[in-house]
Amino acid sequence: MTEQEDLTTSGGGNAATGSGTNCNNQLQQCVRGNITWELLPVHLRSVLHNNQRDYEKFVFNYSLKNQLRFRGNLAAKVFRREQRYYELLVQKSINGLGAFPYHLADIVTKGLRVTPFNYYLDVLGQLLRSDKSYDTLPNFTAADCLRVLGIGRNEYLALISDLKTHTPRSLIFGSRPNPLDFLPRFPVRIHIEPWWRLDIGYVLEADIRYLSPAERALLDDLIDFGAQPAGKCDHEVVHSLYRKGLIYLDVPISGEDRISIPPLRNFVMNRVSGDYFENLLYKIFVSADEHMTIAELAHMLQLELDSVKQAISFICRLGFAHRKEDLVNQTNHSSWEGYNQQQTPETPQITPLNYNLHASSSFEFDQSPKSPKTPREREKDKDKDSSSIGYLSSDGNTSDFSFANLNTTPQERVNNSDEQELSSELEQEELSAPKQVAPPAAISAAALPKSGKRVGFLFDSTLTAFLMMGNLSPGLKNHAVTMFEVGKLCEESLDSFLAELEQVSLLDAEGEGDVSRYFAHAVILRSTICSLRHLLPGGLDLLRLECLEGLDRQTRDRVLEKKYKFIIAASPLTASLSHTFSIPYFGQFLRSSDVAPMWSKLFYNHITGYGPPSLLLCRGTVLKTLPRLFLGYGKLLVNILHSDSYVLNSENFRNLNDQLKNGCVLLQGYGIRTAGSLHYESFPFQAADTRQAKWAAHRAVHKLSSLLDLRQQCGYITFLNTGVPDLGCEDYELQVRLKAAQRQKRASVAAPSKPNHVPTNEVTSFQLKSPDENHFAATPEHGPANEFTAPDCSQVLASELAKCSSRADLVSQSSVEIEDVATSLVSEDDATEEWTLLDVSFGVPLFDVDTNTRICEQLVQELCSDANLEALPAAASQAQVLFLDFVQQCLYFEDDPARQSVQAARPLPHPRINLAFENGHVCHWNGR
Repeated sequence: MTEQEDLTTSGGGNAATGSGTNCNNQLQQCVRGNITWELLPVHLRSVLHNNQRDYEKFVFNYSLKNQLRFRGNLAAKVFRREQRYYELLVQKSINGLGAFPYHLADIVTKGLRVTPFNYYLDVLGQLLRSDKSYDTLPNFTAADCLRVLGIGRNEYLALISDLKTHTPRSLIFGSRPNPLDFLPRFPVRIHIEPWWRLDIGYVLEADIRYLSPAERALLDDLIDFGAQPAGKCDHEVVHSLYRKGLIYLDVPISGEDRISIPPLRNFVMNRVSGDYFENLLYKIFVSADEHMTIAELAHMLQLELDSVKQAISFICRLGFAHRKEDLVNQTNHSSWEGYNQQQTPETPQITPLNYNLHASSSFEFDQSPKSPKTPREREKDKDKDSSSIGYLSSDGNTSDFSFANLNTTPQERVNNSDEQELSSELEQEELSAPKQVAPPAAISAAALPKSGKRVGFLFDSTLTAFLMMGNLSPGLKNHAVTMFEVGKLCEESLDSFLAELEQVSLLDAEGEGDVSRYFAHAVILRSTICSLRHLLPGGLDLLRLECLEGLDRQTRDRVLEKKYKFIIAASPLTASLSHTFSIPYFGQFLRSSDVAPMWSKLFYNHITGYGPPSLLLCRGTVLKTLPRLFLGYGKLLVNILHSDSYVLNSENFRNLNDQLKNGCVLLQGYGIRTAGSLHYESFPFQAADTRQAKWAAHRAVHKLSSLLDLRQQCGYITFLNTGVPDLGCEDYELQVRLKAAQRQKRASVAAPSKPNHVPTNEVTSFQLKSPDENHFAATPEHGPANEFTAPDCSQVLASELAKCSSRADLVSQSSVEIEDVATSLVSEDDATEEWTLLDVSFGVPLFDVDTNTRICEQLVQELCSDANLEALPAAASQAQVLFLDFVQQCLYFEDDPARQSVQAARPLPHPRINLAFENGHVCHWNGR
């Protein structure tokens, strides 16, 4: 077995199996830090079984997977053959569907003649041979395939269809057709920035014969003087040499450069691979802005500067980021006039996929110089090009391309073609490329830069899903994709985003049913941005919570502290928040988890004494009868893990047993015959607002205000009217006291509880005592015990019925009096007792116009003052302590010696005991 085969087949398996995630990360850092075996820490050596060979295997495979350069890294010390190393690196990247290693182009392209074009041909050819779907490609690989080959999702589906169409015919005469025969023969015309640098690739003597004098002159200059900026050379000559694979492009990034990230175009949303380079790209997406240099960004992320520059070079190459130009621009060649430096083509140019069916080894390019076209001819080409492009697919690609419109078969196309036809077709495609025009949004952003700290508006993936679902606005999807993939929409892009949101109207949602909430979220989001955008001079950034969670806690805190003064959260947020923020935060005061909404509802109900009857059931509980506290309720509100709550008819309570197999469930009474009514009321309450006076006087609000500071935070309270008045709790107590039933204590003393005990809702069976025979021993003197011995019992019966009727009249009269007294008490007391407290949410809602407007007004007028921002963290910390104490009290019985404290740094635990909220307080549910 050769050296390279031994290293690749072993694969560092011992290291992978013998170390955990933490040790594996430490090993990776050691490889990147060039830590040799002699300097490796002792605990990492033990993970590798003190075997130096295992460490060398790990170094080799990690270097290949992460496309590390051979020289200057540990790979050169564990593997001797440099060329074979890069061959294995390219093959491993193709097998793993990774992006082309542009940072190694000086070796891969110049030494191995592997260009991005033939690299992605091999990637797609591998997918087509294995008949895999287009979604198998990772996001950035698919985006680069679209840029280089012009093949998106729809084109790939057409390729698969074409392969299946020709497979039966080919099986008759031979083997299955080669997928490379159906792929393009030449790369599409890509966008090239003038500041990109050109360098010579792998050039053979046979290639020189087919070059024009201008192309030969440029190659000679590159050989004699080295790499040159693309703007110094003729624009058409640069594109011609690139498409022939004789030069490669380098996107130079320095530590002093700044970048801006506009709304994404031509981004393909497939899947994430989770490798190091892709994670680095997403970290840069959510952290970078145009006011920070690349060196400052690397320092803030605590990453190597070279790695950050390579990642930014890649996203600039894809057009997802633009480098901010210096004040003194370089003087470009006259042929670059009219080509803007900041905009990629809005629609990718699709290479006709039938080029491969025409091409032969003796293909010759047209050597005649290209004359510039008149404006009229360019307009004709533009019209011709726009008429041949079909509708845009979901990934920004076009779905109608030239070979699909031809009526001839592929074989006929081969027979009817020649080299000159191919040359003219390629030349025509080059000349018909649309010129690039800068969008107004980019110009306005560059003209009016904003500096200083900003406001961060936090949202989650639910909002991006609403913006992408439904036909809200034609251009809104690009912004929604940016918000999802980049994880941020900066102040510089808000003008174009608001312009798209302005086209959404609630009138368009009439008669759409559930789709109307998509329109409502878009409309209210626009008003929210307009209200909060001018709180600080720096402006407003939209931040996605899931992308922030992708950063480690220290990095996330550094990013937020450097760029934002405070954060305002949309409400509710369905994504989890692992740690609270280190800067002032208008949102939930506790770290979220899957079970946090259930605990918080019980918490607010208990500390106020108001709320519908509720049951928090542990996982594994089996309901055999409807719990007694829900008798009379025909509708129940069901809260489950990882999903929205829903309303259930009480007679279908047994359906909950399936949910209880997977996790805990919170049940709440929600209505008698129909679902109850909901009302949202914002806080802080305004004393001058007479409409809020009714809700501010609610006794649940008084309790909340005494325990939680509702004057410094913002949010809304959800009130519920079930049809049953809520009188609260007479014996109110803040502390939860869970007492086990006496029979459970006796049973626990008689027999220890089983570890896998499953609580069930069973009615306790009692044994009947034997009858007392002495009771029947004495016989009455006046006959039998039954006094009705008279032959005529009708009189006695009539008299008894008369007594009953008189008693019924008294009862009816007393009930009427009681109802009158209750009505008078309700009228004299606060009438809001008909409404009970369902939930309390912190943040800005995007589903209710009135509540959103009042909260935004409070943020603008009072809450964002410096004094309030300073007091906000202390108030949130105090509320968090109160909440964690409540959860701890609900986890154990009062006399349980195994009580443990609930820590804020850990996820909230799931309930251990079935809990009931009844009569204004939380108690243990006895199963009835």
